[in-house]
Amino acid sequence: MKKFIASLTIASLLAFTFPHQLTSANLTAVADTLSTSRLSFYGSLGVGHTAGVSLIKISTTGMPSTSTANLFTGDTVLIGDAYTASTYTVDNIYDTDEFTITSGLGSGDNDSGDLVIATRSATHTVTFTPASSIANGAFRILIPSGTNGNSDGIPNHDGFDYSTSVGVGATAPTGGGVTSWESATATASGGTGCTAGNHCFEARYNGTNNASGTFTFYINRLINPAPATGHTAGSADTYTVTIQHLGDRLSNYAVIDSTTVKIAVVESVRVTATVDPTITFTLAAVGVGSTACGATADVSSTATAVPFGTMALNTFKNLAQKLTVSTNAVGGYSVTAIENDQLGKDGGTTTFIADASGDGAMTHETQDDWHTATQNGFGYSLQNADAAAIVFQYSDTSGGSCTTGTFCAKRFAATADAETAQSLFSSTTVADAEDVYSCYRLSVGATQAAGDYENNITYTATATF
Repeated sequence: MKKFIASLTIASLLAFTFPHQLTSANLTAVADTLSTSRLSFYGSLGVGHTAGVSLIKISTTGMPSTSTANLFTGDTVLIGDAYTASTYTVDNIYDTDEFTITSGLGSGDNDSGDLVIATRSATHTVTFTPASSIANGAFRILIPSGTNGNSDGIPNHDGFDYSTSVGVGATAPTGGGVTSWESATATASGGTGCTAGNHCFEARYNGTNNASGTFTFYINRLINPAPATGHTAGSADTYTVTIQHLGDRLSNYAVIDSTTVKIAVVESVRVTATVDPTITFTLAAVGVGSTACGATADVSSTATAVPFGTMALNTFKNLAQKLTVSTNAVGGYSVTAIENDQLGKDGGTTTFIADASGDGAMTHETQDDWHTATQNGFGYSLQNADAAAIVFQYSDTSGGSCTTGTFCAKRFAATADAETAQSLFSSTTVADAEDVYSCYRLSVGATQAAGDYENNITYTATATF
């Protein structure tokens, strides 16, 4: 220990006997760019909160943050006592002093005056060009710390907070003509070798720096200030950062050159817009000769009619329509179909062209192959063009009794039979013009009573907002 003290004394005497010239100059091209210049939020609960509530009212007096300005949907906030606060997520900004959270307020976090905190950490990218070539020197960055609790992880209203829990650190510059860099150091305000009032970040080097080179010094995860006393929303609070070029060890790393630069922190701007919920559903004609569901359309449909016309006995006739859905509903949509009844003679309810049973097992819920025209009746199939999901389609070879992949079909559910509308196709998210072909097939036998037959089919598109 005595030998160490003696060495320090000799070094000090040498420094005193042969002092370094201290003609201070300004570093040039100096800038401190923050990865985010957004102010931190530091407010408190207003009165009247009970456990389980999700609507939070903040106090409008006595704290750095007195409105919901600079709080945003999705922000993580701490609510409660300073050191036992719980984490919550902002769900929505209700008005200037109220916001909602995604879960109920805990029983220990509902006292009037409990803190409401949202920290914003930033990386400082400090760039500069030295004014002097100094051998074995160092660079030091001083960032204002504020005067109250500047290392506790809670935003300050007059400086940047240094919280060891979020990994504050610094990365030494590279290049600049020096031989090597020592590891950068980060010291909180008032720590060893760091005067209170600023956090200190220092990088020492070996060799002589190139005075014309540009250096970049990274400082990580300091917590940005909360609004300063007297702050006006939308007006930036400014802070002075000092960049110093230091002498070598023999000078006890005395300041040779020094420059200050201003940085500004301000509320982020909340941009809001309302998009009305929309859904569009259209039915379009498919022309004669077009192919849908693997079958050629014998007659053109329209948007509102499927006109089979005069039927030949025990012969399939095929028509189709194109169904299109668009919606901005985040939960997507579903399209269902139901007929009022079987095809009734003159629209009546006593004589029908019956709904088909396919090749034997078709129902409104179960699909079946339908290839035999003497299996008379009315039914449908589907062909997916680009919908997200479809219940079944003509080419299926599994599910129900479909095995051939030629014309897998169902019959429509009927209101007259107390059946439930059946889902055809759907999506679980927004959709842009998703298309499906609805393919109608009809066959009648020799014993079918002559006359005109009709029914109606209702398609319903429902969006989930």
